[in-house]
Amino acid sequence: MRTELAFVLLLFFLIMIKSCTAPEPKNINWDAAGGNAGQTKYSALAQINKGNIHQLKIAWIYHSGNAAGNIQCNPLVIDGVMYVTTPEQHLVAVDAVNGKEKWRFRPERKGEKFSNVNRGLAYYGSGGQQIVFYGSGNYLNAVDIRTGKPVTRFGDSGRINLSEGYSRPAEQMGMQALAAPVVYKNIVIVGGTSWSAGAVVSGFDIMTGGKKWSFNTIPHPGEYGYDTWGDTSFYRTGAGVNVWGGLCVDTGRGMVFFSTGQPKGDFYRPYNAGDQLYGNCIVALDAATGKRKWHYQIIHRDLWDLDLPCAPVLVDLKQNGKNIPGVMQLSKTGNAFLFNRETGAPLSRIEERSVFPSTLEGEKAAPTQPYVSWPEPYSRQVVTAQDIFGLDTAHYKKARELYEQSDAGWFIPPSTKGLLYYGIHGGSEWGGGAYDALSNTLFVNANEIAWHIKMKDLQEGDEAKQHPGRSVFLKMNCSNCHGLDLKGRDNAPALTSLEKKYTDAPLKSLIRNGRKGMPAFLQLTDTELEALAGYLLHAQSPAVRTTSTALRYQSLGYNKFVDDQGYPCTTPPWGTLNALDLTSGKIKWKVPLGEYPELTARGIPVTGTENFGGCIVTGGGLVFIAAARDATFRAFDKDSGKVLWEAKLPFGGYAVPATYMVNGKQYVVIPATGGGKLGTPTGDTYVAFSLSDI
Repeated sequence: MRTELAFVLLLFFLIMIKSCTAPEPKNINWDAAGGNAGQTKYSALAQINKGNIHQLKIAWIYHSGNAAGNIQCNPLVIDGVMYVTTPEQHLVAVDAVNGKEKWRFRPERKGEKFSNVNRGLAYYGSGGQQIVFYGSGNYLNAVDIRTGKPVTRFGDSGRINLSEGYSRPAEQMGMQALAAPVVYKNIVIVGGTSWSAGAVVSGFDIMTGGKKWSFNTIPHPGEYGYDTWGDTSFYRTGAGVNVWGGLCVDTGRGMVFFSTGQPKGDFYRPYNAGDQLYGNCIVALDAATGKRKWHYQIIHRDLWDLDLPCAPVLVDLKQNGKNIPGVMQLSKTGNAFLFNRETGAPLSRIEERSVFPSTLEGEKAAPTQPYVSWPEPYSRQVVTAQDIFGLDTAHYKKARELYEQSDAGWFIPPSTKGLLYYGIHGGSEWGGGAYDALSNTLFVNANEIAWHIKMKDLQEGDEAKQHPGRSVFLKMNCSNCHGLDLKGRDNAPALTSLEKKYTDAPLKSLIRNGRKGMPAFLQLTDTELEALAGYLLHAQSPAVRTTSTALRYQSLGYNKFVDDQGYPCTTPPWGTLNALDLTSGKIKWKVPLGEYPELTARGIPVTGTENFGGCIVTGGGLVFIAAARDATFRAFDKDSGKVLWEAKLPFGGYAVPATYMVNGKQYVVIPATGGGKLGTPTGDTYVAFSLSDI
């Protein structure tokens, strides 16, 4: 009898425990760029884990209908629906279980056409409102995700012009929102990008679109940092210091953090001494007012195109046994800069060291630069003689000759001698890193591709006699991408035969408004535009002597240090995935990311490839990433770096993936559209994976 009673009591006790235990959530969203307000790219979901990852299969493939490629947008998934953009900046809602399109929002109005890059969306859900914010062209759109229609009370019937209300006329600003906006309470915060004016970070009322505050990344008179510019008119005449890397928010402390790029032009800004705030800075603002709380400049007066490439990440750190709320900024130099989130005090060990002066007329390089000694870097720092590589003797000899003829290292100003250095495409790029608070570990992909930057004296030789439009071409730094010889560089097209494709008016429209990766040049006067179009369409017309080229020196363009087959001239690995322990500051593991099958077939160990996009880390002990040029999606063991699973994608996946749960089933999704800086084939696919037996 006692035994039966004990059994009944035990059974009752177990039933009570089960009934009191909260059921596992059926739906888990990925409702912010980077997965959350802190941009950690971490999800606690663990249904897909190390033990069953081999069962991961394609759940669905969505086709957007536009195969132009280069989708860099981290998808949002909210209540079983995925939201992502297309190359023409349409916002599409896709059933996250079966991949069927539910609705499509087209932002273009009469006569408009959008392209360029979108890196993410922002979601606001409160008080019965469900709104997604994102940029297209010069506009910030507000879309009701329940209907796919614009929120008509927001700005001008659902959008605001990001170029309006600033120091220059709207038609001269060219302000865009490439990075994902962020939301703080009733404010949507947008980081601006412009190649025509100084960038602006602005906060807008979520309901009306009214501007609540703005912060100039090139300070105006009376603003902090204005006196760091030797040319005090640069805020009116210059451009850049863009916020294309992204933002994150500490909602509890009411702070927004963002990273900036360099001022324009990239390699030579003469007669403009000073550190040039807020170029290459991590900046912390009061999210409610836009007031500066602190900043840290990671590169003073950048002359190397080493923009801060990605959003800051909120991390939890310890120092002297105390818990410290931290924020981390990754860099193209392959360093993790750690700061006290509240005060801006560096937690990384950083030393200001003397560096080299410039040899170019009028250029005043910064006398010192910050060097990080802890944590250790996650990508190579300096090109050395031991780094030189060739697939055969001839390629090695040619690479070694260029190395011997050039300077090599960090913070040597560009010169007519030439400079070899890592970093223009990272270290880190826009995907940033993923942070696992449980192990206090950063997971980050990196590039280890060197570049050769060489300047030319425009007062020498034929450059002194030129078509008037040639002067405009040089002044706008067009040669950095298209080359002084107009033959194109990297993925920038040649301009040598434009007269076969364009007449005068369409070419002027393209220059003025931009397209895809080419920025708009709204700052050109009508006379300058006329001259530039004439030069590009009639390059063989008689040369005309002009009084000035505006700048004495110009780079020969962005030239990767690669052989004639496109393989890097430095030793592999050329792309890596890394685990950095933020407690010890040491690299836990480093593995190649990506493969050239033709080199592997020749017996060369896996080299890794140049990569764009980023990773996420999950509670299942997995790091998911595509990014490499071999169009492969991989899952790595977060503890060892071992590849546990991989799947071939239809096209390259150059965005950060997302993971979510619907009806108790976990999925992982990645835009796979190729193109972009790697120039791989393009498509229109977005691919989701799930376990085959659930």
